[in-house]
Amino acid sequence: MDKFIKRTGTVLDNENDENIPSPKRTKKEISKVWEFFKKGSNQTATCLKCGKVYKTSGNTSNLMQHLNTAHHLDSVQNNPSSLSPCMDKFLNKTKQYENGSARKAAIDKAVLKMIAKDVQPFSVVTDPGFIYLVKTLDPMYKLPSKTHMRNVTLKSEYEALRIKLQDVLNQVEHVGITTDCWTSKANEGYITVTVHFISSKFDLQSAVLSTDKLITPTSHSADTIAASLKSVLTEWDLLRKVTTIVTDNDASMVKACRNLELKHLPCFAHTINLLVQEVLKLPMVSPSISKCKRIVSFFKSSTIAYEKFKQAQGSKKAYSLVQEVPTRWNSALYMVQRILATNDHISTVLLVTPKAPQPFSAEDIFFLEDFANILEPFEHATRSISQEKNASISILIPVICELNKKMVDIKPNIKTTEGKSIFDFLTARMPERFAHYEARTVPRVATILDSRFKKDGFLSQSNADQAAKALENELFNTLSKTQHDPPTPPNPEPEKKKFTFLQQKVAVKSKSTRTDAIIALRQYLEAPNSPENVEPLEFYKTCPDSMEALKSIAKQYFCVPASSTASERIFSKAGQVISERRSSLKPNIVNKLLFLNKNSFLSDLN
Repeated sequence: MDKFIKRTGTVLDNENDENIPSPKRTKKEISKVWEFFKKGSNQTATCLKCGKVYKTSGNTSNLMQHLNTAHHLDSVQNNPSSLSPCMDKFLNKTKQYENGSARKAAIDKAVLKMIAKDVQPFSVVTDPGFIYLVKTLDPMYKLPSKTHMRNVTLKSEYEALRIKLQDVLNQVEHVGITTDCWTSKANEGYITVTVHFISSKFDLQSAVLSTDKLITPTSHSADTIAASLKSVLTEWDLLRKVTTIVTDNDASMVKACRNLELKHLPCFAHTINLLVQEVLKLPMVSPSISKCKRIVSFFKSSTIAYEKFKQAQGSKKAYSLVQEVPTRWNSALYMVQRILATNDHISTVLLVTPKAPQPFSAEDIFFLEDFANILEPFEHATRSISQEKNASISILIPVICELNKKMVDIKPNIKTTEGKSIFDFLTARMPERFAHYEARTVPRVATILDSRFKKDGFLSQSNADQAAKALENELFNTLSKTQHDPPTPPNPEPEKKKFTFLQQKVAVKSKSTRTDAIIALRQYLEAPNSPENVEPLEFYKTCPDSMEALKSIAKQYFCVPASSTASERIFSKAGQVISERRSSLKPNIVNKLLFLNKNSFLSDLN
């Protein structure tokens, strides 16, 4: 019976099971990885952050690995969170800004600006300290990956600033250009092009147009430079607006400008550098400079000697010594000046330190004093014409005049025979290096347009007269384009003239643009010169409407810088961008970073 009952129960149970619906199969949870990837055709998945495509047949391990390594999303797990939305809310999880929101886009832009302005690597967005700082400032903001910052945010901001700069340049009639070639730490050749112009408010503004490889990287010839430069100027629609291109004295640069049929001006700072480098190689100079470098190197390499040197000065703000840099002549001057300022302390340390170099003798110090006094005016001249905020082209010729005047004043104070030899060498070489600047139209016209100098800012009266004639021709051309015949008032009853011959002569005289140009020039030149502290752009901001023609010409000439230091400053910044840690940066990324770094003023334009 028990056996029957058991069997019957089993049968009944099976029969009942047929009428009971089977439980639903639990739906497989979707991996959180798909919040960051988009499924594509042919079993592919595209990363929503950087756009990289991966093969996948349902397995997400490689996708997870990409998120962890490329985007540092270690918190993403293939197993979905077991917490429900209510539980998440209960645990007070911080809500984050959605991708594409205005707030997140604004902060992304600010982070990129910090990277470009402070020359930080893109990997800063993965640094724990920076992440902690950002989370503390705004817990709802999540930093994008370095790949997204480089490929998306950088591109977007570059294009936006580029459009703004193009709009500004479209409203400008004349520009000055500086350019130079340089080699990066990755041993790649680049050419940088900067533009300079006068705004509608009569402010001098500068911008970087391009920092890119030469069109033919294997050749640095004049033809290659000209082709690369023409490509940049054509791209920005500036080829017909260029007043002058400023470069160094390299023959390839000069020939490139000639090939483009554009005016060329040798960088005045580079010309000074070439002259003083000749002085540093003179046989009466190089031994003393070598001794200075040797003593500085001794202190730099010995921590004990350097500490004694600081203690000997007995001051909280103790001087440090300066070492010469071969590519910059003024570093030799700074080295000598610092030695002269601390020579007593240097001698004190050297005399009590074993195996130290011999201290400077009295004759050495006398020579170094002559050396510093002779070269100081050239250092002041270099700084004067290297400014970017104020017009520098108009002071180029006056700076040369001042150099000649200071050399005359220095001569009686020279103490040593070697100093007199340096003086004689410089006074003989200065006309060969500098005289051609007074013969060039651009510096000539710019000098006479500067109300502080007018015809008084020249060494030669003949050159001053030539400058006045050139300005008169510019006024004539400008007035010919802008002047129109005045409207004739209605005269119903023609008046009978007694002297008809006079009427014809007066009519011809009133239409003479040349006469108007002569009168305008005479009125300008006969007016008192402006005080020395009045910058030329400030003068033309406030001058009367009757000088409109002069203002137009001033915009054409004052936009030209006297030196190519604007391009050279890009090299310095580029050296930080293309560092040893980031030597593999692609040229287009380098170009965009430097563009954002130097053109940040465009962000403030509406």
